[in-house]
Amino acid sequence: MRMRARTGALLAVLLILGGTAAASFGNPQTIRVLRNGFTFTVNGQEVQADNFLFEDRAYVRLADAAAAMGMTVRWDPATRTAAAVPRRASIRLTAPVDPFAPVIDLASLGVRASDVEAVGLEGAGETFLSRRFTLAWDQLIIADEEAVASGRPVLALNAQYTLKLFTRSGGMLRAEFTTAGLPELTASGERRFVMVPAMPERGFHWPYFLVLPSDAHREANAGHRRYLVVDINNTGPGGSVPETIARTRAEVALGEQVSMKLAEELWSPLLIPAIPRPVITYRYGGEENTLFTHALDRDAATLHLKMQDPELARLLERQFSQAGYTVESLAHLDRQVVAMIEHAVGYLNRYDQGVEEQVFLVGFSASGTFTDRLAALHPERVKALVSGATLDNMLLPLAEYGGEKLIYPIGTADYAAIAGRPFDLAAHNRVARLIYMGEDDPNNTVLYRDSYGGEERRIITKLWGEAVLPRAEALTKLYGEAGGHGIFILDRGVGHDYSEAMYRYMKAFLEANRDGDEPVYPLPADAEQLRFTVYR
Repeated sequence: MRMRARTGALLAVLLILGGTAAASFGNPQTIRVLRNGFTFTVNGQEVQADNFLFEDRAYVRLADAAAAMGMTVRWDPATRTAAAVPRRASIRLTAPVDPFAPVIDLASLGVRASDVEAVGLEGAGETFLSRRFTLAWDQLIIADEEAVASGRPVLALNAQYTLKLFTRSGGMLRAEFTTAGLPELTASGERRFVMVPAMPERGFHWPYFLVLPSDAHREANAGHRRYLVVDINNTGPGGSVPETIARTRAEVALGEQVSMKLAEELWSPLLIPAIPRPVITYRYGGEENTLFTHALDRDAATLHLKMQDPELARLLERQFSQAGYTVESLAHLDRQVVAMIEHAVGYLNRYDQGVEEQVFLVGFSASGTFTDRLAALHPERVKALVSGATLDNMLLPLAEYGGEKLIYPIGTADYAAIAGRPFDLAAHNRVARLIYMGEDDPNNTVLYRDSYGGEERRIITKLWGEAVLPRAEALTKLYGEAGGHGIFILDRGVGHDYSEAMYRYMKAFLEANRDGDEPVYPLPADAEQLRFTVYR
């Protein structure tokens, strides 16, 4: 005979068993039973436990029945009493949990999903953390869609947490665990990338993508110093943070940008932040300004200074809040990128990637403008700069010209206020600098209100006019007269792009500057295509 004892019946069985035991204290008896003669289930789940039938009554060990209901048995030898009580236990998981997609195996805790009544999570000094919990196939999945969409992990990296599971029988299990850190950067031979989450405590409020090159060009670059290549995402205006991250991820996966191709051929790791470009326009002091984060424009670079004016600070906080951002998260973007660089270099070298402390900056168009300005603000971090489509808006190493103060980003008149230290021409010239653009480039940044404010536009058009090519040629000449070093190239017959000859020279330029201590300016092999001016 096969009997199915359910939870409700089990309590009666246990009471009968308890009564029989009490009546037979001190009186051992021999009885005939049918062993494992029925199926025992709790909440519809079969329990693998020895059982027996005696005179058509079902018996199972009290400890097995209690365990199946999330309880435990306490034995009092003084009174010879067995008591089933709600289980309250603490377990420490030995394997770290993935902070980006945390999953807890309930079977390893001795719990089934059907036993769980409620879940709590505590950690980082908080007794309750708001997360979404899903039970599936005896696994507990911890989720936070908002964090994932913003490029943050569901749980903090390398952190301690306590999971609290409340069972339907009234028991409570505490499972302590530690989250893992970032993925190991072990060699695979294939091009791959990881997303490093925002780390405000390390100085950056936005995630960045770190790309490891394939081994296709490893042998060709053997024996040379290795540099991290840094570019800036140029994902267009507007869009939410999740959209910015998704667009940046797609660009990184495609690998077609000039910085990505150069990094692959130089067998260099690549860093690209996922900085948003919110559409924030404000009017103050009779002038309208529009933030252009991807170009590190004047509004972005001086945001920390603007916040010193209480009235302007209130205006900016309101405008940023309406756009879904905080001022703090977009202030000091140059320093945020430097913080990313410092973190990435340390991360790479923990896994023996052998990269130098200084970096190669490579950008084009808006990202070329950002990298040019970043190199000017932080020359000590930059070994070489390749900035494309920027001859007409490069930052001059000059404070005054033509009776005008050349404010940032035209020149260095207010450099000390922005950078926190005086401009140092010698330090500026220790960066190997290549700036180029297509001779027929129609992209006229001076006409765009997000590229320049009214005062900057007035100075530029007064001194050099609105036309792109004449302005590029005038700035190139003035760069050398100001004592600046670098090579400046007009790529003939090319618009907002670069020729194959220009790409070959970019690669040769970076190769020439990776091993020595002083900037090197090799001359282009195709001088007919690449009309160059060099100052050194």
